[in-house]
Amino acid sequence: MTRTLILSGLTALALALPVAAQAACTAEYKAKQDDPLRLTHGEMQVASCDRASATEEVRARLAQQGWILLKIVSLKG
Repeated sequence: MTRTLILSGLTALALALPVAAQAACTAEYKAKQDDPLRLTHGEMQVASCDRASATEEVRARLAQQGWILLKIVSLKG
């Protein structure tokens, strides 16, 4: 019984570790708005440090505010 509880606890811990290791990343970006031309440079928290995923997330969030993503400058995680 005790051995089963210990193994169950260790299994739960092992499953939880990868979730804890997926910390948010900060994406540094450049974006623009047209008519009149406005440029901005900023940072935003993203869910993944994968460049492709971060680019899509930043692009979608900026588009909701009327901005067009020009470039992801860096990812810090």
